[in-house]
Amino acid sequence: MTRLQQSSWLTSAAVQRAFDVLEQDDDVARAVGGTVRNSLLGEVVDDVDIACTALPDVVLARADAAGVRAIPTGVDHGTVTLVIDRQPIEVTCLREDVETHGRHATVKFGRDWTKDAQRRDFTMNALYVDRHGELFDPLGGLEDCLNRHLRFIGDAHARIREDYLRILRFFRFFATYGQGEINADGYAACIELKDGLSHLSKERITKEVLRTLSAPRALDSLLLMEQGGILQLILGDEAASSRLARLLELEELPEAARQPVLRLGGVAGPQVAELLRLSNAQKKQIEIAADIAEVLHSRGQSKQQLKALLVAHGTDAVVDGVLTAWMNDDVLSEAELKELLAFAQNWEIPSFPLTGKMMIAGGIPAGPDMGKAMRLAQQVWADADYQQSAESLLEKVKVLLADEVK
Repeated sequence: MTRLQQSSWLTSAAVQRAFDVLEQDDDVARAVGGTVRNSLLGEVVDDVDIACTALPDVVLARADAAGVRAIPTGVDHGTVTLVIDRQPIEVTCLREDVETHGRHATVKFGRDWTKDAQRRDFTMNALYVDRHGELFDPLGGLEDCLNRHLRFIGDAHARIREDYLRILRFFRFFATYGQGEINADGYAACIELKDGLSHLSKERITKEVLRTLSAPRALDSLLLMEQGGILQLILGDEAASSRLARLLELEELPEAARQPVLRLGGVAGPQVAELLRLSNAQKKQIEIAADIAEVLHSRGQSKQQLKALLVAHGTDAVVDGVLTAWMNDDVLSEAELKELLAFAQNWEIPSFPLTGKMMIAGGIPAGPDMGKAMRLAQQVWADADYQQSAESLLEKVKVLLADEVK
C-alpha cells in the first residue's frame, strides 16, 4: 500500500479521539481531501477533514455523550466541527448532489463513498484514509496525486458549471501542486466557460488570486490564465504575467517579493482594487507602492530621493515600491536594484526632532502659522540631510518666517 509521507496528524490523540466518537454502531469515518492529498505528497497538513457515514444529528449526539465540543457549522449541508484539544476537526456526512447552484448545492446524505467522491472537484482531492492509514481510492485519483497531475473528476465542463470558482481553483491547484504540463481538457474547459466567473463574488475571486500568487508555480499559472483571457477578465486589461516573470528572474529573491499583495499590485496595478475585494490595508499597500515606483521612475533613484521616501513612508513601503518599480520598468540593472534595496533596508530612518510644543515654547503661535512653520522645518531638515537638531531647526524656521513678513 502507498504510505503517507506525513502522518503525524493521523496518529495524534485529537484525531484518534474524533474517530472514536464517529465510528460507533457500524458507522465508518475516513479523513478526506486536502488532508490526504498533502499527506501523500509530504506537504504540510494544516486542517483535518473527516467524512463519515453518520448523520449530522448523530454526530452531535455522540460528541455530547463523549464530552467533546461540537459546533453545528453547516448542519444543513452535513457539516459539524469537533473541537478536541483545541484542534478543530471538520466532519461531513457522506453526500451526493441533488442540484448544484454555485457555492452551495442541494445534497442528500447517504452511505455511498463513491458518490461522495464524485461530487468533489479534482481526482487528487477524492482520496480517503481510515484511522489506521489505509487508503481508499474510489475514483483512481491516487496516481494523479502522486504524479501531481491535476484532473477534474468526470466531465470538466460539468464540474465547472456546478461552481465557476473551480476555474480559479484549477489554476491555483496547478500552481501549488502541479508538475509537468497542465491537463489539456481541464484547461480548455476553463477557457470556454470563463465568462461564468462574472457570477462569482469579489471575495471568492480575491482569495483564490492571492493564494495562486504565493504558490510555487504562480508564474506558470498566470501565463496560462493570460493566454486564455482569464487573467485580464479578473484583474483588468493592464494585467501582465511578464511583470511577475521579471520579479522572479532575480538571482536572489528578496523576502518581500514573496508577498502575494506585492505581486498583485505589480502585475495588475492599483486599479485592481476596483475589481477585487481587498482590505483597506491591502489597498493602501498597493497604492503606496505604485506611488513610490512612479516617483523613482520620474524623479530618479538618488540616495536623497530614497531617504525622502523612507522618511515619508517607512522601510517596508519603500521596499515594496522599489520592487514594484522593478516589475514595471527596465531602467534599473539588477545591481542597481540590489543597491537600492540594501540602502532602503539598512538606512536608519531618523525621527523628526521638532514638536509643536517646542515651537510654541519658541514663540511660534498655534494656528495657520504653526502648520506653515512645521512644513518649513521639515523642508530645512530634509535639505540638511536630516541632520539638524530641534534647536537649530527652530531658529532657522523663525528666520524664514520673519523674512516672509518683511
